[in-house]
Amino acid sequence: MTHQLDLVEMEIRRHDWSAMLCGCGESGGHLPALLLELAAQTGAGAGIDYEGVARHVISPADMFLEPTPPVVAVIMAVLASKTSGYARVAYLEMLLSILSADAQAPLPALEGRDVAAECEAEVRRGLWALCAEVLSSESIDARSHAYEILTLIEEDEERVERLQETAGERLPWDLRS
Repeated sequence: MTHQLDLVEMEIRRHDWSAMLCGCGESGGHLPALLLELAAQTGAGAGIDYEGVARHVISPADMFLEPTPPVVAVIMAVLASKTSGYARVAYLEMLLSILSADAQAPLPALEGRDVAAECEAEVRRGLWALCAEVLSSESIDARSHAYEILTLIEEDEERVERLQETAGERLPWDLRS
């Protein structure tokens, strides 16, 4: 692995993936390899895709799974790393899906936890990475996803308005006003 993914690898090592029940019904021990593979990809068709990873993280019924909060932390590490535009868009799409989920009752392993709030708090810690994505990404999809994520989690509406104003035509027309 290159130094470009050091932050991603560091974040992955912080979590006991094998102790988590994955969305595929097995131990989450295989997730680090999937997360790294997606982070290292440079284009579609080169290996695993967004949907291939997302099904391990959030159920088709929008139910949070045990790996969801740690995967959000990994996504924020991806955004702080020098990853390909393809990987960034894939991870931003996954993050948007997680934060937009109409979460059902939690799984027994998550009972008593507010997983949505945990995920939002993790994303708020990386707020500036999302702002930078909006302002500097070469990909319109990455800029759009990052901006939409910010509208979901940023509590300071003035900051979002200023970002929208600063981004101007870098945002798609439907996100400019």
